[in-house]
Amino acid sequence: MGGPYAYRCPLCRTTSLPVETKAAAQAEGHVHRRKFHGGHHPDGEEVIRVQYTPKGWRDMETWEKVASVGIVLALLIGLWVKAG
Repeated sequence: MGGPYAYRCPLCRTTSLPVETKAAAQAEGHVHRRKFHGGHHPDGEEVIRVQYTPKGWRDMETWEKVASVGIVLALLIGLWVKAG
């Protein structure tokens, strides 16, 4: 099955950002272990499959809100011009 995947460290109680492949999540784990655990493997670490959650209006960056409103306005103006 495909991604997205994430690396989870139970010792730090942290999960990496989602990546598209299992190998990329394992690479995230490798970097994390070297940086925070001297290269040692924390007990219980794992690579997990995650699901993307749709963004809500509150989760969007300002530029995403502006772009969304702009696209909707462009579509509405296009429909209005075509109908007129």
